Amino acid sequence: MISNAIRASQRSQILRLLISARGDWVSLLEIKECAAQYNSRIFDLRRLGFRIANKIREVDGVRRSWFRLESSPSTVHDAQTEATSDATATSFPEFGSLAPERRYPD
Repeated sequence: MISNAIRASQRSQILRLLISARGDWVSLLEIKECAAQYNSRIFDLRRLGFRIANKIREVDGVRRSWFRLESSPSTVHDAQTEATSDATATSFPEFGSLAPERRYPD
C-alpha cells in the first residue's frame, strides 16, 4: 500500500512538470517518471480542482498520450471547497443532518 506522503510527493512532481510546461503538452513517458500509478495521481489533482486535459494519438502505429494543465492553480481552492461541500451534502442523504442532538425540556 502506498503512503499518503508518497502520494502527495508524486502529485507534486506531476503538478510541477505540468506547470513548468506552461500550457504545452507533456508526454506520458515524462509523467511516468514521476509515478508508476500516474492515473491515480492525475485523478487526485483533478479532484483537487486542477483541469488537466489529455490527448491520445497514434504515432507510427503506436498509441501515445500527452497531458496538459488548463487551469491556473489560483482557482484550485474554490473548486476544492465547492467539491467538498457538494460531496458532504449528498454523500449519505439517508442519515440526514448530522447536527448535534437538541435537548428537549422534561
